Amino acid sequence: MANSAGSGRRWSAGVVAGLALAGAAVVAPVTVAQAAPAGGGVYDAASGSQAERPRKLPNLQKGKIELPTPGAKGPRFQSGTSAKPRIVGGGLASASEFPYIVGVVSTLQIDGTYYWWWCTGTIVAPNKVLTAAHCTADGPGTTRVIAGNDQLLDEQGNILDGSGYVAEVGSTWTHQGWNIVENYNDPSVPLQNDISVLTLKKNLPTEYTPVSLSTQGDATPYAAGTSAVIAGYGIAYDGAGNEVDDSRLRKATVPIRSDSVCGSYMVQYNPAGMTCAGEGGGTPTNPVPDTCSGDSGGPLMVGGKQVGVTTWGSVVCGSEPGYYVRLNNYVNTVKADFTRPPLINADWSGDGHTDLIGRDTAGNLQLFYGAGFANNGVGGFYYAPRQINSGWGSFKRVFRVYNWNGDHKPSIMAMKTSGELYIYNSDGAGNFAGGGKLIGTGWANFTALMVTNNWMGNNRPSLLVRKSNGDLIRYTSNGAGGWENPAGTRIGTGWNGFNLFLTPGAWKGDGLEVIIGRTSTGVLKMYQSDGAGGWTNPAGTQIGSGWANFKNIMTLGDWNGDNMMDMLGINSSNQMRLYTTNGKGDWIDASGKVIASGWGDYNLIF
Repeated sequence: MANSAGSGRRWSAGVVAGLALAGAAVVAPVTVAQAAPAGGGVYDAASGSQAERPRKLPNLQKGKIELPTPGAKGPRFQSGTSAKPRIVGGGLASASEFPYIVGVVSTLQIDGTYYWWWCTGTIVAPNKVLTAAHCTADGPGTTRVIAGNDQLLDEQGNILDGSGYVAEVGSTWTHQGWNIVENYNDPSVPLQNDISVLTLKKNLPTEYTPVSLSTQGDATPYAAGTSAVIAGYGIAYDGAGNEVDDSRLRKATVPIRSDSVCGSYMVQYNPAGMTCAGEGGGTPTNPVPDTCSGDSGGPLMVGGKQVGVTTWGSVVCGSEPGYYVRLNNYVNTVKADFTRPPLINADWSGDGHTDLIGRDTAGNLQLFYGAGFANNGVGGFYYAPRQINSGWGSFKRVFRVYNWNGDHKPSIMAMKTSGELYIYNSDGAGNFAGGGKLIGTGWANFTALMVTNNWMGNNRPSLLVRKSNGDLIRYTSNGAGGWENPAGTRIGTGWNGFNLFLTPGAWKGDGLEVIIGRTSTGVLKMYQSDGAGGWTNPAGTQIGSGWANFKNIMTLGDWNGDNMMDMLGINSSNQMRLYTTNGKGDWIDASGKVIASGWGDYNLIF
């Protein structure tokens, strides 16, 4: 991104509308509470371009690629790939020079067509990557974070797999003030809060050192004329006016510009949260240093510290200065995510966002993609649902489980009316990995069945079942697809007073899992494990009331994008309501809000 001219870029003609940025591209899976942004998307099918407004986008490509498997790929840093001539106004860079810069690569299938795109990010903690909100919260896509590579992709569009390290995303945080809908519906609205933090499933190796962030409130780095460094994996111009989509890491030096200059180029400029840098005046045949498509989320560096995040820019890269989130206003906000309790999202597609799966009346399983951001104008959904399987109408119980096989991937368990229990494994990227496997019989006599991810504190899931006499029995995975205690272990009695159970994980944010039961009067009571098979509050703690009219209640992780636990409920009017918490067992919004309606065609949402 950085060595070429530029900022934002129009998509190529014929690119699907559903992959334009954010909620403007959403096709609602159901009747949503708030209408989708005007026009149904920012993509103009007639001209094959984005709407006329500045933007700096992920670098979108059409076609199918195979993302690399997670883990180490050889030497920590790639070498020998930066032998091409210098780009005008900048130069190729080595990943070892920027050990905190990573690529964020995603892929998605829509209506039988495959797409992939990439952004840039920076490591801010061993398992945290800072990037632009529009790189992650614009929608779904199986995502990999790639560290240590001078080039993300080869000339055939395949991700290089000979060095570096590949990580999976576990959850995401996006600034809740990101005004995505306003940005796309009204070009005069200032752009704000375009930042996200990705939480990785595992810590990166220590060779990939976190970047130093600017100091909260320090405006010194943004003085006009200050020399800054930009770097990223975005496109370049070759001097003949042709775009170079080689995903090579590039760097350049640019001057910080004054607020008056920044505002003169962009009506949406917000000096409170943005800065701009670069001389401008470049063309594809005469590029000047600037960021471009694919550099989104990358760093603006001053004095060895990151002071900005690449966010927006002009359609022709380098024709105007590039625009960056002013980090001095967000450092404390970003660092607050470092201390949030970990959670496991019900992520089926592999992007760290919670997704919903619905079984319709015909027995089909429909995947509802979560955008990772609820304030996108359509309640946090993205695009239309995708059917992922059929023939599920005969199952009495269907639910998801995570890491049953020790693979850190989601699976679906399903019980037939005869009591046979099957597991259907996934590839972690939104697809099933083979057919069902019988893992138990005799489960029909249980009056309730639920799954917990780490009941015993051993990072292995357990099934908790209720017998007709009210006994609660635990069956724990052995971490390899079998059972640790095939005969079951009784962990409680007297559980017949509940007509619905939830297992949200560590509801209080302290690592100890809980069961939430609903009584016939609509009271929610929470019971917390002590992490060793016992209870911290054997009598239970009431956490809510008035839940009697909900047909379905779900605790699937984070839905709204604040990286804290949420609860979703479908009421008797077939509306879906969102209830948010502070991640520590207390409600932020106990009254909830409607995010979608029209769920009557589904007899199960999980």
